[in-house]
Amino acid sequence: MLTEKQIESLIDSLTLDEMIGQMLCYNVVLSGDDLSRTEEFLSKTHAGSLFVDGEAKANRIDDLMAMFKKYNKIPGMIAADIENGPGSLWSDEVKLPHPMAWGACGDADLIRRAHEAIAIRCRQKGVHWSFSPLVDINFNCDNPLVNIRGISDRAELVAKIGRAAVQGFEAGGRMMSCAKHFPGDGVDDRNQHFCTTVNSLSKEEWMNTFGAVYKEMFKAGVASVMVAHISLPAYDEKINEWLGYPPASLSYNLQTKLLKEELGYTGCVISDAMSMVGACACVPADRLAIEFFKAGGDLMIFPVLEDFDRIKGAVLSGEIPMERVRDAVRRVIRLKDKARLFEDQDEVLKGIDFNANVEELKNLATEIAEKSLCLVRNYGKEVPLSLKPGDKIFIANIKNIEGGGLPAGSLDFVEEELRNRGFNVVSRDNPHRGDMEEMADAAVVLVNCKISSQDYNGGSLRIGWPQIAPFWRGEVLKHPHVIFTSFGDPYKLHDFPFLKTYINTFSFSEYTQKAFVKALLGEIPFQGKSPVTLKDE
Repeated sequence: MLTEKQIESLIDSLTLDEMIGQMLCYNVVLSGDDLSRTEEFLSKTHAGSLFVDGEAKANRIDDLMAMFKKYNKIPGMIAADIENGPGSLWSDEVKLPHPMAWGACGDADLIRRAHEAIAIRCRQKGVHWSFSPLVDINFNCDNPLVNIRGISDRAELVAKIGRAAVQGFEAGGRMMSCAKHFPGDGVDDRNQHFCTTVNSLSKEEWMNTFGAVYKEMFKAGVASVMVAHISLPAYDEKINEWLGYPPASLSYNLQTKLLKEELGYTGCVISDAMSMVGACACVPADRLAIEFFKAGGDLMIFPVLEDFDRIKGAVLSGEIPMERVRDAVRRVIRLKDKARLFEDQDEVLKGIDFNANVEELKNLATEIAEKSLCLVRNYGKEVPLSLKPGDKIFIANIKNIEGGGLPAGSLDFVEEELRNRGFNVVSRDNPHRGDMEEMADAAVVLVNCKISSQDYNGGSLRIGWPQIAPFWRGEVLKHPHVIFTSFGDPYKLHDFPFLKTYINTFSFSEYTQKAFVKALLGEIPFQGKSPVTLKDE
């Protein structure tokens, strides 16, 4: 570890351009064929970090690390949204059940071990920093961003499981974590990608919930905190009458006075993507980066090339004090030092059996999935199913219409597992009334719903016309044996309060789907405890 004297000496050795570079994290889509724009950005700004997404091509991260060495004195850092395992970035890697399933599982030690294994695998593949865990509190069932990405609607459970994730990630300095989205999403029913959303809690309510969660993250040693495009009126002042209160990403009161001073956070404060409307609608585009750093931010993600000159001009004019720059760079260097980037990189993963690590991750993902399933209603005593090989199972998958958002996976593993056990499976996606005729001779009808924040619908998670057809004129309800399962939004009982049999899995991962089939057939029990309140239960 570097001493404070060594860190100050390192800062002294940097030019102003190099210091500003350490405060920038550029976005790279790994699935793209051309890294020339990334190299241009690095050559002109000396950016010290890169955020990667998209399907990684072979050696692409190695190429990025080579560029860092070419243009920077300080080791470069690769970040990604590893919200539920390496499968979040690489399609052929393990993807844990979603965080709400961690809350339903409730086993903090299991979550810690899973994140320690994730850190090893991701560090081996070149990622040093995850923008997770998400420690928002899902107070509002209509919030379109948190949902199954969140752990719970109870602050104490979010703190317990979030702390375990941080501790697992940062064990051995292999992966740095980031608690997000400060000051806390999950209260509003809008999307900060589209506007500045509002955390409307009072000071006392906020400190007893979100404040308590963040204090636990600090105790766990979380390396960074992401400030979001969410306002907190209880602690702030209006910009003006039509814009209302500023997002945390642009607020001195929230970043400096609340987060750094009152709560005492000494780690690295990063922005959420500054391309979101929740930030860029509040100030002119040429002021975004300047206002973020003036507010107390240390590292800006998704800058554009022009931001470098804007920041430099504000520093040279004295609008951004030089000590503010040094403080930001100091926090970034401490983050990199904690990630052991100044050490021999072979030592970070020395002695690890990577094949065993992958198998451990699969086993941990399976255990989380099997402990998280919740049988909410079973009035008809349909579960566990009593079927014989050859019986017909009709599946109606209701989900968001493809297109207009990010791909979020299918429910194919349910069908595969049932077919492997010898059942005759007929499956239809968003079936129309005519399709429902195929269910007449089925032993059971499974209505599997996959609508959640991970489907990236944007503004709402509610059932719409494309999904309601199986219920129109009571079609699906004509069958005597119907089981409804939500593989996403756990509140679907509110949309369908007439259901007799209802299951929440809180996730649609491969491991969740396989565990669901086991529980459905009585091979394992339903063990999960709902991490959120269901008002129609």
